[in-house]
Amino acid sequence: MGSKLGAAGLCLSCVSTVLLTVSAATESWLQLWVLGIVFHRGLWRECQLGACAPLQGQPAYVGGSKGCLVLALLAGYLSVLCGALALAPRPAPRGLDWARGAAALCFLTGTLAMVALGCFMGGSAGEAGGSWAWSLAVGWAAVPMAGLAGTCHCQAWRRERHLHRAPRGSPSSG
Repeated sequence: MGSKLGAAGLCLSCVSTVLLTVSAATESWLQLWVLGIVFHRGLWRECQLGACAPLQGQPAYVGGSKGCLVLALLAGYLSVLCGALALAPRPAPRGLDWARGAAALCFLTGTLAMVALGCFMGGSAGEAGGSWAWSLAVGWAAVPMAGLAGTCHCQAWRRERHLHRAPRGSPSSG
């Protein structure tokens, strides 16, 4: 599938996965002001005055967000692998289509990331003195990238399938 669309899909998938990784690894999902002190809360830790500690007694929405985000990251890394294999000069084993797999995994990545981010935002919306922070925005930036990557992989697969389809009847058909 050595097409430009396949390469674009792979690049977008890489960018999306990196953005999700940065979002998951940082503590600036929610910013809280308590008695003039700024707290930063992520999915794994809470930080204040430069010191971070693991989240204690986390709400259910944080656990749901963690689970969906970990699955989104796994799907993202697998989409990069499938996209790279789709660009490889060797044909895929019989019954496998790397481009279709990459497309499906990209769409799964975007969907799971949307659920994780939406769950966190919905759960934390009522926290007094809080506002969403940059790590959450980075995560949201990954969602359309994953969708675009999936679309590129789908189009690359359709073009590849069209090129390799055996003509039926006359040279102008197919």
